[in-house]
Amino acid sequence: MYVQGVALQDKFERLAAIRGDTTKGLPESAWKANLDDQDPDTLLRAAIAATRQLILPEWESKRVDDRRPQLALEATEAWLATKSADALANAKATAKECTAARNETFGNDHRIPEAARACAWACGAKDNTHIWEAFGAVEEELLARVQLVAEYHRVPEQRRNLLATIRRVLEPPVVEAPKVTGPVPYSASGSFTVGQELTHVKFGKLVVTVAGPSTIDVTLEDGSTKRLAHKPKS
Repeated sequence: MYVQGVALQDKFERLAAIRGDTTKGLPESAWKANLDDQDPDTLLRAAIAATRQLILPEWESKRVDDRRPQLALEATEAWLATKSADALANAKATAKECTAARNETFGNDHRIPEAARACAWACGAKDNTHIWEAFGAVEEELLARVQLVAEYHRVPEQRRNLLATIRRVLEPPVVEAPKVTGPVPYSASGSFTVGQELTHVKFGKLVVTVAGPSTIDVTLEDGSTKRLAHKPKS
């Protein structure tokens, strides 16, 4: 069973509080200690999201014709969707292409294909090591960017952005069921409030005008009124 809710919130608060290395960010051990109990596929989707949203746009703007990191992320998603042998083989192939891209750009955006490569290597892996590598590469790239322009005050912001992106995938917002706004059937065992519209098998459409401890006053469509029983919520 995977940890959610308040317990997961505590884990993210701990990750945010860890100082970490000023150039490399959090160690893999911190990611493992706090998130290793999460669903591996969901963690991998979080790694894809962090790479794609936080650091990949820089690569896309500079290297329009070089889609090796994008292809690795797409291959990883294809493997998550099918778990087929062909998808796994393709993901591994794109990972190797990202190794070449990393070597070609070392010292200048190399962490972007490094993060994408880690995502691809995570396909079919026996543990989450490559996912921690992806998170680490993303944070290291974000830190390198603020250090390049000497905006050291933005270092904590980079961690927060990374954690927020991961958390949105691990803990998507709860979608509340739509509230019933139309008339509801009347029942003596129901609980009703002033202004609520009801339907009655004998009287037709009603509107509650007064709600008391055990009865409600309602107005019918012809303007007449009735008093009916109900059971208000305690």
